[in-house]
Amino acid sequence: MTDALVAALNRMGFQPIFMPYTGVRPPELYNFAKRATGTKLVRRGPLGDYFPSPPDFKPTRSYMPDITHVRTTGKNLGASADFLARCLAVLGISSLPTIDLGFVGSSNLVFSLQGVHTLRVDPSVIDRAIEDLDPKAVPPEYVDQGFLHVAYEYAFAQSISMRREDRHEFASDITGDLGGLIDIGTNVDVSAEDRFSLLFKSKSASSAPAFAFKAGRLRRGAQWRFYPEEVRRGEDEVRPFVLRRGVVLDVDK
Repeated sequence: MTDALVAALNRMGFQPIFMPYTGVRPPELYNFAKRATGTKLVRRGPLGDYFPSPPDFKPTRSYMPDITHVRTTGKNLGASADFLARCLAVLGISSLPTIDLGFVGSSNLVFSLQGVHTLRVDPSVIDRAIEDLDPKAVPPEYVDQGFLHVAYEYAFAQSISMRREDRHEFASDITGDLGGLIDIGTNVDVSAEDRFSLLFKSKSASSAPAFAFKAGRLRRGAQWRFYPEEVRRGEDEVRPFVLRRGVVLDVDK
C-alpha cells in the first residue's frame, strides 16, 4: 500500500493493515507482540469471546465515498506499476503481481478505491459492555503494559480504478487484448471502462479482506476503559486513535 493511500486513510482515522484472511467482523481484540522480526499486531479474535455471557454485538454496515485522487506524479511507469500492485492488496491479492504499464503512455495516474463499505460497532456499545470483560486467557503482561486494542470498525473495498490524470486515451488500445497485458490471478477481474481507464474488481464481495480498521486502546485500572480517541500534547482537537501513523501493519495469522 502506498504512502499516499496510507496518509489518506490516517486522516480519516483508519489504520491500514495487511490482513491474510477474510470474514472479520468487529469488535475484535488485538495485541502487540514483540518478535525477533519486530513488533507484530496479533489478532486474538472476537471480543465477545472474552465475556462470560457474550454481548449481542451487531455491526452496522455503511458506505463511504470513493477514496480518490491518490496518484503518482512525475514518476516512471515502473513506479506507477508498483503503486498499482501494492494497491491491489486491498482486493485480496497476497503476493505482488508483475505489471507492465507500457500501454498507458503516461506516468501520472489517478487511483480510486471504489465500493468502499465499513462494518462498525459504536464505541458506546463497547463502553457499556466491557465492565464484564474477562481476559484471563490473555497473558497478564499484555494487559499490564497496555498492549491490548479493540478494532471497532473495518473497511473493505470492492474495486480499484486507474486512469490517466490528463484523461487522455492510453497509448495502446487494450480493449481487445487486456488479458494478455495484465494477469493478476483468479480473484480479481480486470476490465477496460473506456480508452483511458481500467477497473480492477473483486469477484466476490466476501473474498476481499479488510484493508483498514479503526481501533482504540483497552486499559484496566480500577475498571476497564476503552479509548478510541486521543489528544496529543499541544493539540486542542480530539482525533481518532491510530496505532501507527504512516505505516501499514501486518496482522499475524
